[in-house]
Amino acid sequence: MSIGRYFCVALPFILTVASVVCMLIAGLTGVTDTALYMFRIDVSNLTIDAGVLGDLAGVNSSQLEQLSNINSRAHESSLNWHDEAAIEDLKNSNTEASSLLSNLDSLEGLNGLTARDLGLAKVYDINLWGYCATYQDDSHNCTEPRFNWAEGRMSENTSVLATLQNIPGANDTAIPRIVDGLRAFEQLNKWTEVVYIIAMIALGLELAIGLFTACSRAISCVTWLISGIAALFVVGAAAMMTVMASVAVGTIESFGSAQGARANFHMGFLTVAWLGAALAIAASSFWLFTICCCKPENRPYQKRSRHSDEHEKLVPTGSYQPIGETQQNSYSFGLPQRSGMRQPDLAYEPYSHSR
Repeated sequence: MSIGRYFCVALPFILTVASVVCMLIAGLTGVTDTALYMFRIDVSNLTIDAGVLGDLAGVNSSQLEQLSNINSRAHESSLNWHDEAAIEDLKNSNTEASSLLSNLDSLEGLNGLTARDLGLAKVYDINLWGYCATYQDDSHNCTEPRFNWAEGRMSENTSVLATLQNIPGANDTAIPRIVDGLRAFEQLNKWTEVVYIIAMIALGLELAIGLFTACSRAISCVTWLISGIAALFVVGAAAMMTVMASVAVGTIESFGSAQGARANFHMGFLTVAWLGAALAIAASSFWLFTICCCKPENRPYQKRSRHSDEHEKLVPTGSYQPIGETQQNSYSFGLPQRSGMRQPDLAYEPYSHSR
């Protein structure tokens, strides 16, 4: 086999190995390396503001003005905020505001709460198989990696979400969009893990069969087909990781930034994931070249058959050929046989003349 054939096979094999390494780095983030993450949620400066929660709960400016008027009238009448007459008056004037007013106690109970008060860590680093948390005392802990880890974790009825969701009229506010965004993240996480597992299996098969690609073009064809499937799922995994991070970061930045929560991507993680996808595509392209452009084997028997006729035309050099014997049929030594005649005894007999 020529050196060019080895090089033609080695190049896509090396590209496949590089793609596997990149995808392992992305997939094992948070398991073997805690410095890398898909995206980060920072709630170290989180402070719950009842006014912002009121906006999320659907309290508009006119309703706030009505509440202010009721409070002013209650003060003039020596009424307190919880006076039943004032509440009844508000119910008669605006039923939506009255339903929100019945839950002001819960909003006021959340006012001024911080991440520490809510039992939250300062920073959450989200990965494919779990998350790592940095707590108030700067301790760092990661969850046990497992499949579909996000199910129920992001949209479960925590104290804050339960309180907000139970506010009457909350279905017409931004609160359902927050919960829907978290649930969308859960589903994306599950299917991203599925696509990632299929991609890694396909890359493994590509490497295993690629070891024998130098043997024949048939194996090269099989390897190319598997590499195409692997490249498709690797690109899909990288794309779904990007979308999953975008959904979570977008949800938190849209509805949590006013409370002091922040979220951001880790560009290094996305770079590694998409680099693995690019390498998988390149490997698939070069596997195709092993079918079209690289001969799988040299066939020396073809050369021998091509030169055999010319070789037969040459005078044999392995034995002596007598000259002038037109009826010579053999290259062996000795006199030729004559058809129809008995070969006389040519041995030397010194007394043969006496017979």
